[in-house]
Formats: sequence, C-alpha cells, structure tokens
Amino acid sequence: MTHIEETESPVPRRGYVPFRMLSILLSAGLLGAGILVMYHRLNWGDIISLWTKLDPLMVGAAMLLYWLQYPGNAYRMRWVTGWATERPQSELPPFWFLMRLTCGASFVAVAAPIGLAGDAAKIAALRLFGRLSVTEAARCALFDRVVGAQSLCVIGLLGLPLQSALGVDRTVIIPQLFVLGGLLVAISLILVFPRVISMLPFRLAERIAGVFAGYRSFLRPRRLALQLTLAAINIVLAWGSLYILMRAGGLTVSPWIVLCFIPMLVLVNGLPFLYMGWGGRELAMAATLGVAGGLSLNETLAVSIAWGVVLIVTSAVNGLFLLGDWRTTQTQTKP
Repeated sequence: MTHIEETESPVPRRGYVPFRMLSILLSAGLLGAGILVMYHRLNWGDIISLWTKLDPLMVGAAMLLYWLQYPGNAYRMRWVTGWATERPQSELPPFWFLMRLTCGASFVAVAAPIGLAGDAAKIAALRLFGRLSVTEAARCALFDRVVGAQSLCVIGLLGLPLQSALGVDRTVIIPQLFVLGGLLVAISLILVFPRVISMLPFRLAERIAGVFAGYRSFLRPRRLALQLTLAAINIVLAWGSLYILMRAGGLTVSPWIVLCFIPMLVLVNGLPFLYMGWGGRELAMAATLGVAGGLSLNETLAVSIAWGVVLIVTSAVNGLFLLGDWRTTQTQTKP
C-alpha cells in the first residue's frame, strides 16, 4: 500500500483568508441590498412569527429529504469519474469512498466557507486517496459540477411550459429562460475551450486544456439520460424539503408551483461564488416563487432563510463523514 506523507507549509498564504471570505461578503452584500430595497415592505415581527410556528418534526423531515440527495450525488460522482478517466469500474474509487468525499466536500464548503473549497477538497482527496492524477482529479471535480448545473438547466427549461400552463406571468418566465438558456450556452463552450486554449504558446495552457478535454463524451444519449434521471430525483427531494418547510410554517402554496421553481432555486443554492446560496436564493425566491405563489415578501424571506438554515445544518452534519481512514481498499497485488 502506498504511504503518503503529509507536509505542512510553514508560512500560510496571505491571500487565502480574503479569498475565503469573498463568498460570504458577496452573499451578505446581495442579502443586505435586497433587504435595503425592500426595507419598507418588510416586517421582521411577521418573519419571526412564522419561524416560531415551524413544526420541529416537519423541519426535521425537510432536513432528511434534503440530505438524501447526497447518496445520489455520490453515484453521479462515480459515473463522472468513470467517464472522465475512461477507467473500468473495477479501477474506480469505491462508492463508500465517493459518498464520504461528497459529504465531506459539502462540510468543507460550509466551514471554509466558499463553494470552490469543496471542489478543492474533492480534487485533493481524489489525488491522494483515489489514485487519480492531478489532471484526472481536477477534471472529475469540474465535470461533476458542470453535469449537475447542466441537468438543472435542462429540466428547468422543460418546466417553463408547465409554469405557463399554471398561469405564471411571463415577467417571471422570461428571465428564467434567459438565465437557464444562457448557462447552457456557457456550458456548451467547454466543447471548444480546450482546442482554443491549447493554441496558446504556453505549457500551462496545455495543462488547462487537458482538464477541460473530453466533455463531449458526457453528451452521449445514455449518459445524458442517467444525468437527467439523477437530477430529477434530486429535484423531487429538494421539492419535498422546501414544500414541507412551507407547510411547517402554515403557508399554503400549490405544490406544482413550488416544483416549477426548484431547478432554478437549487441552481442558485449551488453557485460557487455564494455562501450556500445566501443572498442569491432570497432574491431568486422573491422574484419567482414569491410572486407566482402569492406569498408576501415577509413570508418569502422567512421561508428562504429557514431553507438556508436547513442546507447549512445538513452540510454540517456531513462533517461526521470526515472521520476515519480515507484509504481505499483498491490495492494492486501481483500473484
């Protein structure tokens, strides 16, 4: 078994703390700006009153449903690892390792706190314990995030006709069309990015191109079907989590209206430059679910903050998965 020595840098990097705090400052800025704009329409007494009415058992059920996304995300990570490295299943890190990795990365994203810290943790763990090269580990972490965002965009776009059928105003639908469609266009640029950047006369450009190479293989029909199926399961779990939380606060909103906006809200929750979606989630929920569901700003903000707490608690619980031996059982033995 390979022995891996851990080394510590004697001098901490000066830029780490400011970079780590960037997502918190951005989230706080968005949240503060939104509250400032809506200041005269908010009643903190009503918001706190809704929080005090939350049924603890229903809140616990909402947390459980949201957490159940992690096993599915670990399976997605296993598929992504196989597709990105083109290794047979027998040579891939085992599922339990990837489950611990997925949960551990979510805890790191809370504790760091920045979404990209979770991706950095995935790369480090795949390199040290998953027996992947740095390029392979980076490609797996990158494509895992891209696959998740791409699937949410596709399902979100497919849900826009349902929103129209349910009577959602066009002023709510059209901005989603531009956001989701724009993200899909941006993701599609990954197909040409490696070829373009490899033309630069720098050795580093070749390494970067190597990280982004191979995404075309992810677009095969069977693989797309697997990605969309898993994303649909996660959307249902997130839908149940948010809807139960709303019912726990005594709010009555059509479950189908809630379902329509889950892809957009989950997408915002996962933005790497925000801290667990704070700020962006509140603005997105107010502009979509709040308007279409007939919720007041007080109710929308109260539910959004409560859902944010659910996300943080479920991610914090995942810290337990960091405990124990991280070495995989895959050892190469010769007869």
